[in-house]
Amino acid sequence: MSKSTRTATLLLLVAFALGAIAGIGGVTLYHRPPGMGHSAGPSGYLSRLSKDLELTPIQRDSVGAILKRFEPGMDSIWQDIRPKFETLRTALRSEINAQLTPDQQRHYAELLERQDARRRNGKDASNAPR
Repeated sequence: MSKSTRTATLLLLVAFALGAIAGIGGVTLYHRPPGMGHSAGPSGYLSRLSKDLELTPIQRDSVGAILKRFEPGMDSIWQDIRPKFETLRTALRSEINAQLTPDQQRHYAELLERQDARRRNGKDASNAPR
């Protein structure tokens, strides 16, 4: 197996692991209270579900109660996995960056900044300055 094949395989495995962690922790992003990195919190998630699924008022109340009941557990899980997630994400980005040309590295840094801004703002930042 050549060095580039090993590197590609390693990157694929890291990406898979990062995806798994994101899948586990991703839902918690919708359930964290404001001030913890996702401004919409449970009410924003409820609003989105209500709109996308056309919930009745009774369904909206029921789903809201469910979200409230699960919020402490989701927050606790996110507190536990966040450091691991951040470590993996940093390693992944570093290894990808090492494979890029200087011009690609600048473009990648801009791409990551837009992604991070979107995550910080809790909304799509596709209209953010590029």
